Amino acid sequence: MKFKKLNILLATAVAALGLVTLSACGNNNSTGANIITMKGDTINVGDFYSEAKTFPNMPATSLLQNLTMSKMFEKDFGDKVSDKDVQAKFDDTKKQMGEQFAAALQQQGFTEKSYKSYVRLQLLQEYAIEKKISDTQFTDANLKAAWADFHPEVEAIVVPETTKDAATKAVKSAKSDAAKFEKDNASNKQKFDSTSTTIPKEVQTAAFKLKNGEVSDVIESANASTGATSYYVVKMIKTSDKGSDMNKYKDKLKDVIKAEKMADTTYVAGVIGEYLKAHNVTVKEEAFSTIFSQFTSSSSSK
Repeated sequence: MKFKKLNILLATAVAALGLVTLSACGNNNSTGANIITMKGDTINVGDFYSEAKTFPNMPATSLLQNLTMSKMFEKDFGDKVSDKDVQAKFDDTKKQMGEQFAAALQQQGFTEKSYKSYVRLQLLQEYAIEKKISDTQFTDANLKAAWADFHPEVEAIVVPETTKDAATKAVKSAKSDAAKFEKDNASNKQKFDSTSTTIPKEVQTAAFKLKNGEVSDVIESANASTGATSYYVVKMIKTSDKGSDMNKYKDKLKDVIKAEKMADTTYVAGVIGEYLKAHNVTVKEEAFSTIFSQFTSSSSSK
């Protein structure tokens, strides 16, 4: 499971296409021949070979996509991502993976240096997308839509159980001896609002309906990744009402909009497509003519 999670964290393909594709591109394969052009810059065969040495396990299409994105976003936002930012992200991934980290880097064809370069690209791309969201998506209509489903912070005891029987017993315990239940589950007391990513949505929905001191029925929640069902019991300690002043929570609502857009793969692809267009990115080598089609065929206007 750790290696599966690591593959997601590293976010790179395993299957290598090698350099066969490029060598089959005809006579236009001298190291100075351009594969991609853009405003003020190019990517030639020599650049490609150099990148392939740095990332030996990455497919040719991914190499060229990443080279292009790196040149675009370094030009636009290079001063927005510091070495400190890269190191922090690197350290966070290393901490999450623990002893598996070094082996996983080797498996994916990374050195620590090349992985940091990859992390920098991811942070640049993230900044570019977030800027587009900030510039275009924090409209009154979107804020009002986010406000409709928003619930401010509450404090509650959230008890996870692996079986429905155990959760049913927890409900009975909470109702029969409230003081003992709260004492036994003090470590499960937490604060959260509707933007929480750690409390399942089904649990949030049930919790926000409770008044202070009330206990939920058994709540079922399916894990989207594994399909496994978990069971929860919630006792509300201190609920809250959002009132009618949306401006009070505007920053939170912006976070909601940003999270939704960042999770929307069609929107993200459309944003990248807009950057490609703005930089006049043109693929000169026919063998790679479709490497940006997933971005240029999407729209970020929604």
